[in-house]
Amino acid sequence: MIKLNVTTHSGDDDIIEVEAYDAKELEDKRNNNELESIAIGDNVYSRIDLKNIKRIREELEQLNEN
Repeated sequence: MIKLNVTTHSGDDDIIEVEAYDAKELEDKRNNNELESIAIGDNVYSRIDLKNIKRIREELEQLNEN
């Protein structure tokens, strides 16, 4: 599983686990004016509300555990 940190203009800051992550695909969806919403993991976001989508690196998680 891949963990993503998703932030929105409305103030949400979510950690989401997904099976696969394709930054280019999400970028294309965010720039597609024909879409109103985007599903990321089990969550659905308004396309225009998405602020940042960042992958959480496993190395950082391991450092935080120690």
